[in-house]
Amino acid sequence: MLDRKKDRDTTPEAEPNAQLMIGKRSTKTWIYISLILFALLVFLPLLWLLFSSLKSQADLTMNTWGPPKVWVWSNYIKAWKGSKIDRYMLNSIYVTALTIIITIVTCTPFSFVLARFQFRFKRLLYFVAIAGMMIPIHSAVIPLYMMVGNLGQYNNLSMLALIYAAFRIPVSIFILEGFMSGIPRELEECAFIDGCSTRKLFMKIIVPLSRDGIVTISVLAVLACWNELLVAMLILSKPECKTLPIGLMGFITEYNSEYTQLAAGIMIAIIPSILFYIFAQEKIEKGMIAGSLKG
Repeated sequence: MLDRKKDRDTTPEAEPNAQLMIGKRSTKTWIYISLILFALLVFLPLLWLLFSSLKSQADLTMNTWGPPKVWVWSNYIKAWKGSKIDRYMLNSIYVTALTIIITIVTCTPFSFVLARFQFRFKRLLYFVAIAGMMIPIHSAVIPLYMMVGNLGQYNNLSMLALIYAAFRIPVSIFILEGFMSGIPRELEECAFIDGCSTRKLFMKIIVPLSRDGIVTISVLAVLACWNELLVAMLILSKPECKTLPIGLMGFITEYNSEYTQLAAGIMIAIIPSILFYIFAQEKIEKGMIAGSLKG
């Protein structure tokens, strides 16, 4: 019996299976190594930023890359109180929230029509809508600056949110249209049989089932608006209207450079977006996967 078992294990069919298992293990090992290296590339700059925010100015000059010799927690207090970060953060929150609201209100019904109805020139309308994905916001700063000036809307946070939303709409339609196209049509037919109108179908069935996609476009809007600098800097000049990225530039002036407080301010600025992304990570993954499987 033992001899037969040995012969069975050493048969030619067992060798390809063993090689396949070894190949899978090798592939997994390389994937893990790549992920660890990528994690280090992301984590190390954040760690350096944290160390820099906890150093004195002299310590940062003499010990640029190492951990702080003395942990200066007062940098965060000075950054918060001395540069009006609280005011700038409220402005950024207002602009970001308004951008999300405008994006959701405009893109959700538009995506619903594209995903659930058949009409002439539908595909043309879809491609025209998503063509804006090819136009980065920073390539249009001169027309935007002239347009805002002609409208007399400088130092208007609502106008800045409207501009941000306009550039978020194409990618949001692309994601939501793909997500809504994946909703089974049987649900729609059953709703119509039960006497549901198109408006109720949209509000009570499509929107709740598209929650992951809506969260996805909201998070992407947060990440895009929270860190944007150039357009905001062109439109906003009054100190009380500045957003967080513009406010952080105040640490570097012609006569003084507070790099440690700047690092502390940047740490304060990135915490909300990181927390927002962590809490919504699962929804983002579901929304992006659904959007990639459309059609």
